[in-house]
Amino acid sequence: MTTLVTEAGTLTVARAQVADYDVVMTILREAADWLTAHGNPQWQHWYMDFGERILLDRLKHHEVYLFRLDAAPVGTLTIQWSDSEVWGERGLDGLAGYIHGMGIVRSVGGKHVGERMLAWAVETIAAKGRLIARLDAMASNEPLCRYYEARGFRRLGTALLAGNFTTQLFERGPLG
Repeated sequence: MTTLVTEAGTLTVARAQVADYDVVMTILREAADWLTAHGNPQWQHWYMDFGERILLDRLKHHEVYLFRLDAAPVGTLTIQWSDSEVWGERGLDGLAGYIHGMGIVRSVGGKHVGERMLAWAVETIAAKGRLIARLDAMASNEPLCRYYEARGFRRLGTALLAGNFTTQLFERGPLG
């Protein structure tokens, strides 16, 4: 079992299953509510409009992980091995792993849990032999964009998603 040491305590990491849908969605909805309360409704519409279908697909076809503290779920993220929806042809180049849907519960907020989860995802991508870690964030969420830059990701431009919002593309590498 993989463990991560954080300021909140030691987390265990396990791959989520379809049966974990409600647990993962609860974490993501809490994160969406927190973002909305802080003036950034980027996830609120996503989860209301089509997030449930996307999460179910990710649980079936990608690597969704649950991070637990003393058996209580406190975080989640997804790693995909291709992503043409966001990254176009570049998302099929076989060079990268793609980090999506990272969220934590507020009880561990401010304790660097998200930062450690992100570092673990980058390490996991490198361990699979990929040279690059990629992710995206709503371009208007400048604090989040700066957060990713401070963790070694560089901006590569933007993409228009679902025809109605602009996402900032980030890349970190070479890994390993």
